Amino acid sequence: MSLLDVATEVRLDATRHLAALAGDASMCAIGRSGRSFPAAKYHEGRQAASGQVRRLLRRGPSDTASAAAVLDDVTSEWRQSLDDAASKGPDWVAYASGGLDALAELAEHVGRPSPH
Repeated sequence: MSLLDVATEVRLDATRHLAALAGDASMCAIGRSGRSFPAAKYHEGRQAASGQVRRLLRRGPSDTASAAAVLDDVTSEWRQSLDDAASKGPDWVAYASGGLDALAELAEHVGRPSPH
């Protein structure tokens, strides 16, 4: 299975969890309500990070070295997001943590150490 395939599976899994948690409400509507919803934000982060990897992989070469480089770059961005999230509140921390967890799943596929 390619990294693109794994990223697709991770994104679909995150989408299923997010739909189960949020029901018919969009994350934007939930956010505007003023409610904190870290469980849903976690899966939204998983969905976003795996989707980001998918988009970048579809644009460039698909060899293993290129895929690993894409994963390294995206992971670096998400680590910075987690560092910045602490001052923004629990929803942001959950979002960034979910993104990094998705990237850890992908890193296992390419034989990389976990990004945490």
